[in-house]
Amino acid sequence: MHIESHLYCIGSGAFGFDLSDPYDCNVYLLDSGAGYIVFDIGTGLGIERILEICRQDGLTPQRIAHLFLTHAHSDHAGGAAYLRERVPELTVYASAATARILSTGDEAAVCLPQAKAAGMYPPTYAYRACPVDRVLEDGASLQIGRYTVQAIATPGHSHDHQCYLVSDQMRRYLISGDALFFGGRIILQNTYDCSVPDTLASLRRLANYQFDALLAGHLNFSLRNGYRHVASACALIDKLRCPPSIL
Repeated sequence: MHIESHLYCIGSGAFGFDLSDPYDCNVYLLDSGAGYIVFDIGTGLGIERILEICRQDGLTPQRIAHLFLTHAHSDHAGGAAYLRERVPELTVYASAATARILSTGDEAAVCLPQAKAAGMYPPTYAYRACPVDRVLEDGASLQIGRYTVQAIATPGHSHDHQCYLVSDQMRRYLISGDALFFGGRIILQNTYDCSVPDTLASLRRLANYQFDALLAGHLNFSLRNGYRHVASACALIDKLRCPPSIL
């Protein structure tokens, strides 16, 4: 799905736009002019559909050069191994905590057994290990073609969560993963590493960054005035309230 200029949504599940596998997160692609940059990649169950969407949008899947992961959860990072099989020269980026989980395929660390029991994934789904080529510390910044990509540590939804601020001369995109959604909403789950205080602190941290567009991991995205969504969340926090959860 071509969104604007160099921005595409090439995957999304039932909690979004129903483009690929129902269990997938929103998968975004930016054409940097020096290879494609993909942010999150879904479960892997919809990988062929994701690549077909690329082709339908006039993109060449073999030009996918960079994969940035917001966190290790299956719906965001489970497809990394599948993409690497199809694009061997792929470079995968993530936080150190995400890298530890993904490189070993640690299903317990992403609460996959509990998620399966809750009906959130098919019983036969397996979380495949994938090496992370470059660990990004908080504040790390890379120049890839026309874009600067900056890592922002945002623990809360999960302990390893990391957002990305992507900018060129014209636009700033916040790749928010599961830290922030349209309308200032969040996602809280009954898992060992989901923290309400950390979630709220990360929202306050995101409010320190200016961005035009919010590209969230589920639901809708916002192309203009994207900052208003974090402002809405922080307005509730200022009133000692918690933003609404999408689950």
